[in-house]
Amino acid sequence: VHRIPGRGTSCRPEPALLCADTDECQAQPCRNGGSCRDLPGAYVCQCPAGFVGAHCETEVDACDSSPCQHGGRCENGGGAYLCVCPEGFFGYHCETVSDPCFSSPCGGHGYCLASNGSHSCTCKVGYTGEDCAKELFPPTALTVDRVEETGVSISWRPPDGPAARQVLDGYAVTYVSTDGAYRRTDFVDRSRSSHQLQALAAGRAYNISVFSVKRNANNKNDISRPAALLTRTRPRPVESVEVTNVTASTISVQWALHRIQHATVSRVRVSLHHPEASKDQSIDVDKSVDRFTFGALLPGRRYTIQVTTLSGLSGEEQPTESLATAPVHVWTRPLPPANLTATRVTATSAHMVWDAPAPGALLEAYVINVTTSQSTKSRYVPNGKLTSYTVRDLLPGRRYQLSVTAVQSAEHGQLHSEPAHLYIVTSPGDGAHRRWHQGGHHPRVLRNRPPPARLPELRLLNDHGAPETPTQPPRFSELVDGRGRVSARFGSSPSKAVPERSHAPGNCSENPCRNGGTCVPGAGTHRCDCGPGFKGRRCELACKKVPRPCTRLFSETKSFPVWEGGVCHHMYKRVYKVHQDVCFKESCESTSLR
Repeated sequence: VHRIPGRGTSCRPEPALLCADTDECQAQPCRNGGSCRDLPGAYVCQCPAGFVGAHCETEVDACDSSPCQHGGRCENGGGAYLCVCPEGFFGYHCETVSDPCFSSPCGGHGYCLASNGSHSCTCKVGYTGEDCAKELFPPTALTVDRVEETGVSISWRPPDGPAARQVLDGYAVTYVSTDGAYRRTDFVDRSRSSHQLQALAAGRAYNISVFSVKRNANNKNDISRPAALLTRTRPRPVESVEVTNVTASTISVQWALHRIQHATVSRVRVSLHHPEASKDQSIDVDKSVDRFTFGALLPGRRYTIQVTTLSGLSGEEQPTESLATAPVHVWTRPLPPANLTATRVTATSAHMVWDAPAPGALLEAYVINVTTSQSTKSRYVPNGKLTSYTVRDLLPGRRYQLSVTAVQSAEHGQLHSEPAHLYIVTSPGDGAHRRWHQGGHHPRVLRNRPPPARLPELRLLNDHGAPETPTQPPRFSELVDGRGRVSARFGSSPSKAVPERSHAPGNCSENPCRNGGTCVPGAGTHRCDCGPGFKGRRCELACKKVPRPCTRLFSETKSFPVWEGGVCHHMYKRVYKVHQDVCFKESCESTSLR
């Protein structure tokens, strides 16, 4: 049997040939360097790398299986391949990573950090997740609920949607003073939506920001965009609020500001409230001002005054206002009696008349003061409708100051008006001759003359025998409570006596009275009737009266009904009351060197 190579394993008989077993590889059937291996009745070609087929006639591409990873380029050569790796990778198949952040695994919402062949993502504001692909939403509707001197209460609304709330772990509340001296951050759990800021400075401005926070294992938390606002704490209130002066139409108030504690105060607001007014009367003054006077007020009315401090720049529409001070309730004085006039003046009495009080004035009494150069007597007349009064028990030939004060009842006591003054001189005797203080008027009418606002400066010449060197004039001051002298205090006494010209007893020819005083002769002596503003034996003392608040004690007789056996009896009882009044501190200075 003769095997024909390449024609299968069957053979056909040839009548002329003898079938014999021959070496099949002698014909070298394998191509491209393949090695032939003889087998019984057949052969096999062992192909080199890169070739396949029965005779190794087909060349194979080694890069068809894409053996290179991470974008490596495969190069075929002689039945083998070679991977050319991109930057950041190495190995036979580019399987090893040299820079984990080369492929931007964090995308555009984070920053990649390589470490030990791996990486971590630090997300930008507003994103979270391993690759920073999830958006972190901020809280909304941030508002200030309450403002105090050292604290602020804020609240907000969580992000919309349950998915957005599930991502975050809590909130970060950051508050910084505008000058940068104070900064603090508090963490609030996600179950809460409010927070109290504490340990703040009074009257300071703070920038408050609230962030949504997602906590990470590497302690680099992811935060959202902030919800921010600017607010101020309340400044400290003023100190020592007091009323300094009250008249029928004005109220003066005074306060104090501390240089350090009120350093953030920019203005002071003074408010006046009256129940009958439609709105309060308020005025803002600079922090350098410490007093204010309200004018054009109604007499005998109750007003409420409150003082607050303001903190903030002058351009701010809504500055922070401090807590108001305790309300100060003040009653204005009633109007004094108008047109006070003396219609009849005798040696021992004087009849005064004045206009009836205005409609609506709730007067309940009048206080009549009779003042001489030595003392003051007071009479309380419980009749609010009184329009005239006769002062009796006067001395002949004396100068008197008559004062009438209106009294109005209030909830906490009585209100006294400013006194209306009248100056008279009683007649020397019971004869027809009468001496009037003011000339040129009707002989039966003595009109009211107010006291001088300022005493003139008097300069007197020394006696010829007196030394020319000036000496300190004596001074004394006294406190008068409206009824009489209470106390007196003398100043420095002269070092040595000054000779003084003597006068004959009872002789008024040389008029020893000074400063316009009138000499009144008497039996064996004389006395000086001094003019307003002067006192002393010879009217040598110039006196000034300074008003000051004080209290006075009045007695009043009241009747009380008592039922005994079905019969009503009236019992009379004297009641003493303490009322606010105006006293005068009188200071006198000698006009001559004694």
